[in-house]
Amino acid sequence: MATIYAHTNDGYITRFNQSSWSDARANTAGTSADSTATHNTVSISASRQAARGGGYSFHIYRSFLFFDTSGISGDVSEATLKIRGAGFATGDVIAVKSNSDIETLGTADFGSIVGWNTTTDGSGGGDNESNVTKYSAEISTWSASGYNDIALNSTALANMRDDDKVYICLLNTDYDLRDIAPTGYSTHRNGLYYTNYTGTSRDPYIDYTLATVAEDDAIFFGANF
Repeated sequence: MATIYAHTNDGYITRFNQSSWSDARANTAGTSADSTATHNTVSISASRQAARGGGYSFHIYRSFLFFDTSGISGDVSEATLKIRGAGFATGDVIAVKSNSDIETLGTADFGSIVGWNTTTDGSGGGDNESNVTKYSAEISTWSASGYNDIALNSTALANMRDDDKVYICLLNTDYDLRDIAPTGYSTHRNGLYYTNYTGTSRDPYIDYTLATVAEDDAIFFGANF
């Protein structure tokens, strides 16, 4: 088994304190971004919270990270994305394919998800589940005090083999991905640590195993060619 750590330019982008679900989700640009944070307690979230002065405000956070896979040339038989939780653990999470723009993470990369469509009606009309390239199944349990294991699927394994870098977005599944507006006072938030945390004890990383290459040990006796 081998390990690769996320690049130090990992981080999050948010559309924060928006007056409607559409204002929060139907945009390709965020309101703020951070690629130097050591951690964030709401790194992956979709929430509807009480607004100052009355009413509600909507907030979406997406996390982006990428890995140097240039050293992988053979088939990958299995891989697990390891994410150290922090703070909140109340939402469902999925890993999907992002694009190379996130290498220099900024507010313009809020929608930097392969296949993403900003159509939004809050009732599933902008569901992107069939548009994006999924790298994992939906993760319905999250530890806020330990590592979370996200098994990467065959698409991710092939990209690890074929591409020099693998780009990943972690986002909320039930609300952000599927375009379901949270109701009431509703918080669906997951926190995590990033690579800028001191040392590597809480950094995001991928553990992977290369497929065994079969050797041809056949010996031919008395063959006439």
